[in-house]
Amino acid sequence: MGAAGRALGRMLGFAVRCVLVLALAEGLASLVLFAATLGPSVQRPLAERAHTQYDPELGWVARPDVALVDLYGPGASLHTNAQGFRGTRDVPRAAPPGVVRIVCSGDSFALGYGVGDDDAWCRQIERLAPGVETVNMGQGGYGIDQAYLWYRRDGLPLEHHVHLFTFIGEDFARMGATSFFGYGKPRLALDGDRLRVENVPVPRASFWLPWFAQNAHLLERLRVVQIGHRLLGARGGARAPAPVSDAELGGLAAAVFAELAALHRAAGRQLVLVHLPTREELRDPDSSAPLRGFVARRAQELGVPFLDGTAALAGRPGEELDALFLAPGQIDFPAAAGHYTVAGNRWAAEWMLAELRARGVLPQRPGAAETQE
Repeated sequence: MGAAGRALGRMLGFAVRCVLVLALAEGLASLVLFAATLGPSVQRPLAERAHTQYDPELGWVARPDVALVDLYGPGASLHTNAQGFRGTRDVPRAAPPGVVRIVCSGDSFALGYGVGDDDAWCRQIERLAPGVETVNMGQGGYGIDQAYLWYRRDGLPLEHHVHLFTFIGEDFARMGATSFFGYGKPRLALDGDRLRVENVPVPRASFWLPWFAQNAHLLERLRVVQIGHRLLGARGGARAPAPVSDAELGGLAAAVFAELAALHRAAGRQLVLVHLPTREELRDPDSSAPLRGFVARRAQELGVPFLDGTAALAGRPGEELDALFLAPGQIDFPAAAGHYTVAGNRWAAEWMLAELRARGVLPQRPGAAETQE
């Protein structure tokens, strides 16, 4: 090789080293910037991680016999019984003689997130109504699909007379997802007019690595992750499930309501659909009016009562409404703000109890004094 060739080789070697140095510097700079922005964005574990466990059919479900003293703050403890229902009292299959048993299904608003066992609205209904026993089957993060599936599996075998199937507007959207805060969940689909369960058994990896489950989205900021996604996409790698349209979600919800209504009608039980109001909806009731109208029409077709909490609170002063909901920072857990306070749970219990009596689901009990333990 002549002098010119050796010079060219040295130049190429120098250029390669420069590229490598620049690539290393770029990578380090990316990591430094990522680390600098990571801290404020990292999410601490959800409160539900303290009292739930992996479930291949539901994604997650409450662990039995949990005792978490002051979970949400002083005096706001959470317990579960041997069946995983909220409270300390186990529920026998048969209802006590002469007692009306009510099963309360739903998400964290039904669970009573943020308040103690006795302050959750489901328990308050029992305390306010002599002759009524309640079973709290609320579960944090559940959509309509999971609330329905858990009830079918663990609530249906219990003798009961009334089923309060409660939901917030977001619970409809949750039906279209295969994960919630990074945790895998089942998804319903329709075969004609029959419901089918997909994504089961639910992937378990998120329960092994809870930090990554809730913070995996932060890794998307890394260039290497972004490039990897593009390469996998170009090579036909794994893709996210196809999104579910609003029309499909409506069809799924209608099928869930119809199946529950048929089950209860055959067993002589009463289904009641309940829309629990959120603070956001109360600021702009028109935003949820189409959804609430949809549920009202389905309920009328099925011949079941529908209780609309957003309509019940419409027009109340803002400061009065604010007292019903947890403020940001009031409880130091992700997504805690917006759940009902003790006062909010009390309102929900009194409102539902009054509606159930007015509609003949529960007896009026004229002259009976409503007492609190």
